[in-house]
Amino acid sequence: MRNLLSGLGLQKENPAFMVAQYKALSSQIPVLYILLIINALAVAATHIHTAPMWLALYVPVSLSILCIFRIMWWHMHSQDPVSADRAYSVMRRTVVLAGVLTLAFGSWAVALYQYGNAYQQGQISYFLVVTGISCVFCLMHLPAAALLTTAITFSFMVVTFMFSGNSVFVATATSVIFLSFPFVRVINSYFRNFAGLVRLTEELGDKQAEAERLNLINSRNAMQDQLTGLANRRSFFRELQDLLQQRPEEPPIVGLVDLDGFKPVNDVFGHAAGDLVLKETAERFVALMDGKGTIARLGGDEFGVIFPSDLDRNCVSELGQAFCAALREPYDVPGGSIRISGSCGIVVPEGGGHTAEQLYEKADFALYQVKSRRSGSVEFFSHDLEEILQQRHLIELELQGDNFARELSLEYQPIIDLDDGHVVGFEALARWNSARLGRVNPNAFIPAAERTAMIGKMTRILFAEALQALSIMPLPLRMSFNLSARDICDHETSMALLGMIHGAKIDPRRIEFEITETALLSDFDTAYEVISLLRTAGITIALDDFGTGFSSLSHVHRLEFDKIKIDKSFVMQFDRDVRCMNITRSVANLCRNLGIVSVAEGVESAAIGEALHAFGVRLAQGYHFSRPLRLHDAIAFAEASESGIAARRVANA
Repeated sequence: MRNLLSGLGLQKENPAFMVAQYKALSSQIPVLYILLIINALAVAATHIHTAPMWLALYVPVSLSILCIFRIMWWHMHSQDPVSADRAYSVMRRTVVLAGVLTLAFGSWAVALYQYGNAYQQGQISYFLVVTGISCVFCLMHLPAAALLTTAITFSFMVVTFMFSGNSVFVATATSVIFLSFPFVRVINSYFRNFAGLVRLTEELGDKQAEAERLNLINSRNAMQDQLTGLANRRSFFRELQDLLQQRPEEPPIVGLVDLDGFKPVNDVFGHAAGDLVLKETAERFVALMDGKGTIARLGGDEFGVIFPSDLDRNCVSELGQAFCAALREPYDVPGGSIRISGSCGIVVPEGGGHTAEQLYEKADFALYQVKSRRSGSVEFFSHDLEEILQQRHLIELELQGDNFARELSLEYQPIIDLDDGHVVGFEALARWNSARLGRVNPNAFIPAAERTAMIGKMTRILFAEALQALSIMPLPLRMSFNLSARDICDHETSMALLGMIHGAKIDPRRIEFEITETALLSDFDTAYEVISLLRTAGITIALDDFGTGFSSLSHVHRLEFDKIKIDKSFVMQFDRDVRCMNITRSVANLCRNLGIVSVAEGVESAAIGEALHAFGVRLAQGYHFSRPLRLHDAIAFAEASESGIAARRVANA
């Protein structure tokens, strides 16, 4: 009942509820008017010969015309947008009109009661009851109007029939009195349900609005990098695909920019500083783009660029150089100021038929080329690179072939002790003689195997051959075997290698695994665990290509390498470049101070070998001693070396 009483007054403080009331009434009130017209004209038709013409015809027709005008008004304004103020005004007017019209129809019906027989009087009763019930059901959304019309119609009927002197009419009037209470309850119940429905609708609307807001945020997050605010990888590729679909014959120019030396920023200053660098980098790039084209963060420290369509090749090159120059500007981070650099790979596609993935791959390949030179500049994808890329695809395809395992083999390069020249062991070098491609350079197929996740399979195949070779080599010759970054960061591979050693019944101390500095950078913690496991088994660990990567001396100290191999890029220029000589001397001194064996690669002359020995380098390998050999030739070389040493000892005795 509290809801009903509150509904008697229009809830101006609840605009949404008033609008809901208005919309509900706009569909129900025309129905009420139609019912009134039909019932009134029916009563008029039965009384036209018994009552005065003005009462029997003119009054009901006039009231019906008024109702028709109201029907037309509601019909004309039913689709109009409604505000809370307008809804309030219309409903307040509706309550007044409902009372006036009900009073007019009720008075007219009572005036007709004195004319006619009992049947016509019964029709008056029917008209009043039907009118009251119609008002109840059609005005339930507006309780003030519903109760007012019901009270008027039922009051007219009760008063008229209660004092009619007719026992039937008195009984009917009494029934109407008691019937009015259930009607009030019906109005109350319906209004309570209506109010609850409106409230539920509002709540659902609020939840839907919140869901749409969250969906909008999620959609924006799905297309936006959260750290920098730039477009993300998904957005970058979607825009690239859209541009290719819109103008397939004029594909966009695509570039990739990668930060050089970014990882040490995280290692030294922390990830918070790294995030600051990435955000400031994004701001610098956005300023250079000047609102044109697209700049996106594709992940990590890699950014993608879709250059503006109105730029020619020279302008694109200048913008790419500007990206690299912007990266060389210092960054202020907590703890100091840092400097990094960057490289840019760009593809200027010709003709149509390109896909977003192909453009990205070509730009990435150009980026790889410039990063391999460490020049920190711009590289355009060229026809020469196209041929190299096609060759890379062929290699990756052949790696999946059934003959790949049978086409792999090893060659063995002797490792020489510079003290007396005897062979201490061999480095196993992978070779692939493809039936389709011919002899494939290891620098081509080993990276391809890493990209295609074939490196683990390749490692097992070649290591099995290396163990078999070691089993027939004379003691105490050792075997040095290279592990890739994937191998050294994979517990499963390391356990498989240990199982193979145990199965071949080879002394682990005759085996040496070489790893590169890049392997440490990919996942140092896992590499540390795997290296510790291998060293515990008695296997020697050597750091390969030292000085060419980005590892720190702390890595050398923490991992306690048994050997460090001086990269051939320093050794081969030993006699022509003072800096290479000084680097080689420094590495040799480092190894001697740490108690680590040093191994020089790429020795191509006796003079270099003697100089290395003078620096304290103990072991060496290179073309001066021997090229990589097939197994039986390698064994023969070792035996001949031992025979030569023995002969010299006898001659010197």
